Order: sequence, then C-alpha cells, then structure tokens
Amino acid sequence: MKYGLAVDIGNTNTVFGLYSHENGGEIQKSWRTVTHRDRTSDELGIFLNGFLHSSGIRVESIEHFIYSSVVPSFNPIVEKMVRDYYNTEPLRVHYEMPLPLEFVYPRPYEIGPDRIVNAVAASRIYGGDLIVIDLGTATTFCLLHGTQYMGGSIAPGLKLSMEALSRRAAMLPPIEFACPPGGVLGDSTMHSIQSGFFFGWVGLLREIIQQFRNREPARKYRVIATGGLASLIHGEQPDLFDQVDGLLTLRGLQIIHEHLQKL
Repeated sequence: MKYGLAVDIGNTNTVFGLYSHENGGEIQKSWRTVTHRDRTSDELGIFLNGFLHSSGIRVESIEHFIYSSVVPSFNPIVEKMVRDYYNTEPLRVHYEMPLPLEFVYPRPYEIGPDRIVNAVAASRIYGGDLIVIDLGTATTFCLLHGTQYMGGSIAPGLKLSMEALSRRAAMLPPIEFACPPGGVLGDSTMHSIQSGFFFGWVGLLREIIQQFRNREPARKYRVIATGGLASLIHGEQPDLFDQVDGLLTLRGLQIIHEHLQKL
C-alpha cells in the first residue's frame, strides 16, 4: 500500500499524519513532536522513520509529502529531509495554490498556512457558515461562508499566556490548565490561577464567537474547534463548540493534496 504524509509545523509542535487514498484518504495514524528549529534534516528523517517503523510502515511506501508551516526557517530542513529520505518532492501549502477556497480578504498573503488548511478542511467536511477556532500557540478564529474565507481574529495562545504569567510573576507557580474543582471561586493560589485562565478563556472564546454572529444574525454559524485544549474546554463547556476535530489540520492537508491531484 502507498501512503502520503501530511505534516503540520507549528511554533510549538510538529504533527505528522499518515493517510492512504486506498483507505478513503482518512488520517490513519498521527504523531506529535516538539518543533526544534535547530534540528538537522538527518535528525528529523531518523526521528520520522522511527515513527513509521513502530507502526509497521516501510519508508519506501511513502510517495507523497504535503506540509504547512508557520516556521519559515524550518522549511528548508524539512524539504531536504523529504528529498533525502523519501525521494519525493515536498509540497508546501500557500495561499497562491489553486485551493478549493475563495479569499474574500484584502491581504490573503498574510493568512497563516495553518489557518488556510483548517478553513479548507472545515469547509469540505462540515460545510455552510462556520467559525473555525484553533487553540494553538496563538488562538485563531476564521469566519467562513461556505467556501469563502471572510477573515478572522487572532488572540494570544492559552499555554503561551500561562507560561508568561509564571515567568513574570515570581510568586505564581506554573499550573496545568483545567477547570478548578470549586468552580470560579478559587480556594488556593493554584485553583485561583486555574479559575482565571479557564473562565477567562471561555469568556474570550464565547465573546468573539458572539461578535461574529452579531455581524450577520440571519446566518446560522456552526463552531468547529481544534487544537490540544479544545476537547478539555468542550468537556466542561459543551455548549461552546458544535464540533471538536483534533485532526482538522491534518485532514485539511490531505484534502488539499487530493484536490491538487485532480486538477
């Protein structure tokens, strides 16, 4: 069986997804690693081969490689690794590709590739009017009217904000993001910080979602969320998101590859 690799290179993590058109193109396996900007192409190749070997996948069976990246300095390393280890030409997602998406946006060159990929995936999989939220290093919101990309918002990333607080406030310890057991009223420093971040972020998400909806009240927007903390928030606040899709970006990369193959 022949496979493709979809790779999402983020500021914090790099996620690899394995798919095969023979199995309907769905993401079959995924792996996550920290994005090390000083990693060599050989180190990355050996690292990825280890993932494949542990899943019983032969290196020779990889025939496609598509990726999105918000770390430009890392792109040459990734592309050299692909050429050296997989003997194929890497495909990098960018806004000038013939994508199944129309940019109703004056500066499409400013849209991050991860946001483009998420928008393509959400549009194809869920359809209609959508608010797509990615809780990553930054918290991004994208507004879609069918296949039209209308724009969005960008807020700080949740984990980034938590790390900044613990670094700059000597008496406040680093904590895990969670809804504190006592709710909004913290009974300790740890629970107070958790309360502030959890309910503060829920408030941020809820308000931006509502502001988007207020622009055109006749539209029935669905909210699609992805990113590492989306499931945790959804478990505590099930009315906030309509759907959580942890593989949205990888699925978008696979969809883009499939779309380009048909042109």
